Amino acid sequence: MHDVLLIKTWNDMNRLSEQARYVPELPRNAELLRITGIRLQRIHFFDDASLDVREVLSQVRTPLPLDLFFKHLSVTAKQQLFMWQMQRVLALPGSYSLNLSVRMLTCPSWISRLTKQTHQGRIVIEIQDPGTMMRLEKAEQQAVGIAIKTLVRHGFRVWLDDVSPELFFVWRLSGIRFDAIKIESGMFHQFRSSEWQLRVLVNQFRGLGERIVIEGVETAQDYAICRMSGADAVQGFFFEQETVLKGLNHC
Repeated sequence: MHDVLLIKTWNDMNRLSEQARYVPELPRNAELLRITGIRLQRIHFFDDASLDVREVLSQVRTPLPLDLFFKHLSVTAKQQLFMWQMQRVLALPGSYSLNLSVRMLTCPSWISRLTKQTHQGRIVIEIQDPGTMMRLEKAEQQAVGIAIKTLVRHGFRVWLDDVSPELFFVWRLSGIRFDAIKIESGMFHQFRSSEWQLRVLVNQFRGLGERIVIEGVETAQDYAICRMSGADAVQGFFFEQETVLKGLNHC
């Protein structure tokens, strides 16, 4: 059954590549010249595959570690990249998650522009750097909360990525309830050997969001452990379906 699922997924992804030809080019921004394409990685929900989402990741030509490359991008460049990625994947069927930094949420004019985009409820916004919330001024933190509530009101689902037990309390105090919380790969592998500890972690994080997604699933055993943990979905190389959408020639 799993082999059939993988074949179907691979065929679906090939169809996505075929349908991705007639879309906007990447904005003319020198900071974005090293971005050569988009990678899609599946997020699979255990109980209802119709909820599955594909995370939109950038294919980058750079000697730098990817986290360092994106750390040095200006907020403007990140905003342009986000809009371009969203327009690109909305030309395809299905639901997609796009990464967004906390500081992007402190720009009311950009949030207003984002809410004007037609997306049919198919876009998930992943806040990728939850630790930044601790470094913001109180007014900026309030702006983040307002932005998230505004996006939800306009049909976007908002997820919180890379949450740690320490950051859990920071975001709990914000009073924001997320559609989903993601447990990053390193934390999963830290706790995977203890079914009890992983279940406690999942239950704790459910205090922030309706659903829990575990990253870093690479084997059938990882998959089984996550399913037993009480999590709702998984993401990782276990599905063997990371795909590059090619033909993204930009200026």
